[in-house]
Amino acid sequence: MRGFYRPIPLVALAVALVGVTCAFPTDKSDKVFATLEAPSAVVLRGQDMSVFARAWHVVGNDTQPIANAHFQFATGSATIARVEASGGGYATVTGVNSGFVDIVAKAVAFEQAQQADLLLRVSNPLEVDSVRPSLVRFGDTITVYGVGVDSIFFAFLDNNVTLFDYPIPGLLPTRTRDSLGFSTATFWVTPPARSSQLTFFGPGVFGNAPDTTRVIPVDRFEPNETAAWPVNLDAPPRFPAVPQIRFYNPALAFEIPRRDAVGIEWYRFEQTVPRDLTLILTSPEARGTFATFFTDSLSYDPADSSYGIGPQSWTLGPSSHFCGGIPFQPAELQPESTIVALAGMPAGALHAIAFYAQPARYGLAVIEGYVTSNPAVPRDAHEEDDFCDAADARGSAATIPATRFRDTLTIDNPHDVDWIAFEVTTAIGELVHFRLASLVPGDTLSDVDLYVVSDAAAGLVQQGSGVNVGSVEDFTLLLAPGRYYAVVVDFAGVPIPYSICFEAGTCGGAFPAGPSGSAATVPSLNRAEAPQPANRLRPFARP
Repeated sequence: MRGFYRPIPLVALAVALVGVTCAFPTDKSDKVFATLEAPSAVVLRGQDMSVFARAWHVVGNDTQPIANAHFQFATGSATIARVEASGGGYATVTGVNSGFVDIVAKAVAFEQAQQADLLLRVSNPLEVDSVRPSLVRFGDTITVYGVGVDSIFFAFLDNNVTLFDYPIPGLLPTRTRDSLGFSTATFWVTPPARSSQLTFFGPGVFGNAPDTTRVIPVDRFEPNETAAWPVNLDAPPRFPAVPQIRFYNPALAFEIPRRDAVGIEWYRFEQTVPRDLTLILTSPEARGTFATFFTDSLSYDPADSSYGIGPQSWTLGPSSHFCGGIPFQPAELQPESTIVALAGMPAGALHAIAFYAQPARYGLAVIEGYVTSNPAVPRDAHEEDDFCDAADARGSAATIPATRFRDTLTIDNPHDVDWIAFEVTTAIGELVHFRLASLVPGDTLSDVDLYVVSDAAAGLVQQGSGVNVGSVEDFTLLLAPGRYYAVVVDFAGVPIPYSICFEAGTCGGAFPAGPSGSAATVPSLNRAEAPQPANRLRPFARP
C-alpha cells in the first residue's frame, strides 16, 4: 500500500546530494527539483484545498529556492480530484470522488528538473478505514481509524448496543485528529454486543465499517468465578492524566449464569502501602438481582462450591457484615450500586465478590482517596469505622457509666455502616439509653437503624435494636458488664448526617426529638434474618 506524503527535511535532502556543482541552473539543469506542500493529506469530496509548489536548486551541500518559478499541475485521476493553477506557485485541488490520487507539479522552465508528486486522499466527511483489534471481549476497547471518525455521534456492534467513549467521557481525550487529516475514536465494548461490522452515526452520515469485529461473549477478566482476578493497585495508573483512578472498567459483564446456578465475579485488590480507597460497583440494569461483598479474606471450597471467609475476618455487604468471622445480618434494601469508601486501608489484599442472578452490564472502579456520593454529606471524623476491626483499632468510644458517647456522624455513602465500640464496666450491669436522629429537616427518605451487639469474643449477640421506619431511634437496654458495638446501618441507602448518643441513664441536653411513641425499651428484632452458617457468604440477602 502506498504511504501518505510526508515532507522530506530539506537539510537531509541536501546532504544526500553532496558533490554537485554550484553553477546557476539552466533549462537543461538536472540540479533542480520541485516540492509540493499541502495543509493536509486529505481533501473532502466537493471541497477545495490549496497546495503550494516550490522550485529548488542544489548548490554544493546546500539547497536554495528559485524565485518566480512557474509550474504546471496535473492530477493522476480527474475522476478523483481536479487541480487548477492559481498563480504564484499555488494551485487549487478539488475533491471529486473518494480515493487516492497523485497531484504533480513541474517547474516549466527546467526540462531536467525532478517534478513533485504528492499523494492525496479524497474522502467523504466521515469514512471508516478499519476497526482494531478485530477480536475482543466485553470490557475491551476498540479503536476506529479513518477520516472524520472523531465526529462519530455513537456506534454499536449488532444488537443496537451502543458503545461509548474510552476511557471516561468528558474527562480524558477519547478522539484524536493528526496534522495529516486522519483521526481515531476509541470505544468500550459493552455487553451484550455481538460479532458484526461496526455501525456508526455521524453528522448527516451513517454506515458500516469494512471489516467485522468478533466479540467473545465474556468479559476480559474471565475466568474469575472460583479464583479471584488479581488487581495490583501499586501498578502505574492506566490513565496518567487521572492517577487517582487505580482501576476502572465500565463495560464488564455479568455473563449468563449456568442453569440453576448463581453467577460470580471475584476480584482481589492488592497493595503494599496504606491508602484511602473508594470501591464502586454499579449495574442499574441488574438492580435487585445482585449483591456485592468486600472482605479481607476469601477462599473457594470446590467440595461444596461455597465461598468462605477467614476465621477472624470481616465483611461489608448488603445484610452481611461479618465481625471476627461471625455473621451480623441487619436488614438492608438491595442496592443498584455498591459504593464503599475506606480510610487508611492497610497493605494487603481486599476481596470484592458479586453474586448475580441475571446477565447485565456492570462497571467497577477503584479510586485512591475517600469519595462520597453526595458532596453535602462528607466523611465524619470517626472514619474508618465501616467494619468491626476498624472500630477495634479506634478503641472504646465510651466507658459507661464513667463516660458517654455523643457526636454527629454521617452515612456518607448509600448503605454505609458505622461501628462504634464501647464498654460497660458496672459490676451488676447498667441501663444504657440510645438515641439516634437524622439531621436533615423534614427527612422522609432515609431509614437508619441502630443495633447493639456484644463484641466478637462474646459471640456478636444482638442485645437490642431500633429499627423503626425513618431515621429516629430511641430505646434503653440493660447491658451486663462487657464490650459492645453500637452499629448504625443505613437500611434505605440514603446518605445523611445524624446525631447519636448513648450513656447511662438518659441522653439529656439538646438532641433532635423523635415523633411521639418512638421510644422502645425492649429489643426490636422484626427485621432480623435467619442465622447462616459461620464463615459462609450467602448469594443474596433479602429484607
